[in-house]
Amino acid sequence: MSSKFIEIVEGLEIDLKLYKYLLEYFSDSELRLMFKYIKRPPHRYYVRVNTLKISTEELVKRLRSRKLHAHFDEYLSEAIWFRIEGPFKIPSARKIVIVDKFAAESIYVGANLYFPGIVKCENIHKGDEVNVMAPNGEIIAYGIAEEDLSSTSLRSRKGLAVKVIKSVYKAPKIRELSEYINGFIYDQSLPAQWTSHVLNPEEDELIIDMCAAPGGKLSHIVQLCRGRARIYAFDRSDRKIRQVLDTLRRLDMISHVEVEIADSRYLDIDYPELVGKVDKILLDPSCTSIGVRPKLFDRKCMNHVKASSNYQRQFINVAYKLLRRGGVLVYSTCTLTPMENEDIINYALRIGFEVEYVDIPFKSHGLHYSWSFMLARFYPHIQDTPGFFIAKLVKKS
Repeated sequence: MSSKFIEIVEGLEIDLKLYKYLLEYFSDSELRLMFKYIKRPPHRYYVRVNTLKISTEELVKRLRSRKLHAHFDEYLSEAIWFRIEGPFKIPSARKIVIVDKFAAESIYVGANLYFPGIVKCENIHKGDEVNVMAPNGEIIAYGIAEEDLSSTSLRSRKGLAVKVIKSVYKAPKIRELSEYINGFIYDQSLPAQWTSHVLNPEEDELIIDMCAAPGGKLSHIVQLCRGRARIYAFDRSDRKIRQVLDTLRRLDMISHVEVEIADSRYLDIDYPELVGKVDKILLDPSCTSIGVRPKLFDRKCMNHVKASSNYQRQFINVAYKLLRRGGVLVYSTCTLTPMENEDIINYALRIGFEVEYVDIPFKSHGLHYSWSFMLARFYPHIQDTPGFFIAKLVKKS
């Protein structure tokens, strides 16, 4: 291990500067406990029911009829969850398939392996028993090859490569369900579902999602206002916009949103007709994603946190210009550092926003400032959710 980095738990490292910074807010023992929870998935796997297509009760009934044990959330009527089981011991196989980080974290909780996730394999034939290995060398699953596999023929191939029989943790293969394919459900964490409720989109409002990909919170906004608001969705690349469009098409919401490629840090310049006219904005910008679970391995440094914080502030400036007086901005991240959360809100107050109370049950308060009790923080080791932050801001009249 490099002397510059500290391994908080196995596979999860932060540099010394970030470690010392976090010790200003957490004890060493709490920091290590938090990262221990980040390493593994929550006990509940959440999905959101697309109530524009089916009721929650009917969907749960359908799933239970097929022995899928879906449970109703205690607070959100469109949220249901499945119990994640494990950890399990993985059987050994003679052949190995190495996958990328994204695929590894899905397979870790039971997803099958598809060709785009494969990094390397050698001379595997259809029907062979294989172990799936994460890039850090950890064996995360045992399965059966569905096709002949070799590293020389992976680039252009799609579809199922390995059917996972045993993984470290087990959750339903949601994306293979007919209910998912038909747009009845969207897999989304509980804190992310609360974010759109805090925004509270209503009929006839002008609403912007500044960083819309992959479209989860955006589609929830459509759902909550029943498609009766005027909604703009922006993101900065073709790839991200394709993700948004794919989500909206699958959920049958494409006609309810105007989707545009744009860097939202410059919306006031590129879309001057929106300046001072917007009722509500959702801002879930790129962040260090320290709260995402499960995270098999990761390395973060203080420079990552500072760069993210500087980037996030640019969106705050533009959001203020776009909103009408009294307009609402909901800011959220899936990270845990105050520099990307409370410090951003403090900056927003300096340019003319006010903090409004976030009414969410079982929330944890912010880490500093006299108004921190008005924010919502989700902690892996407290609520057993991903690490997440939500704040609601109002443009002063």
